[in-house]
Amino acid sequence: MSAPTSINRTVPRISLNRVEVALALGVSANTVDEMVDEGYLPQPKRWHTRKVWLISEIEAFMSEWPSDGMNKKTGGDADGDSWRASA
Repeated sequence: MSAPTSINRTVPRISLNRVEVALALGVSANTVDEMVDEGYLPQPKRWHTRKVWLISEIEAFMSEWPSDGMNKKTGGDADGDSWRASA
């Protein structure tokens, strides 16, 4: 007898904790904090003491990161800050 379909389904993830964000990006948890402070990542959402990042917000911020090699000659801005996403 097979298990009910609902047991076999995985629930899609919509958020990650700090360690999971670090793991997904291949950096340390402290680097995640720095990336938030520098505007590379959004501020986490908070529920009581738990902090989570919405995957959709991480993706939106990352889509605004400059491509490798961006500079004046290739169309990047001179000060390097205009690419940052606004929260």
